[in-house]
Amino acid sequence: MPEEEEFDEHALQLKVDEVKKAVKSLPNGYRTVLTLHLFEGYDQEEIAEILQISHATVRTQYMRAKQKLLLLIKQGGLS
Repeated sequence: MPEEEEFDEHALQLKVDEVKKAVKSLPNGYRTVLTLHLFEGYDQEEIAEILQISHATVRTQYMRAKQKLLLLIKQGGLS
């Protein structure tokens, strides 16, 4: 039986906290669309209907939110 890798729960929690902080720092529109899609599981058409905005707007905000989130995480200098 292979040995299990040691799981560093503290390091994982630090990463989770970093992502949460980055998500909170996103502009409201980006944060809303990203949260509804990634965490709540709505598709882009459903989000457009919920928020009463166009599908193109949802698609653009989602793409920009992902890019901004990755940039914030890479920078690591969240305030």
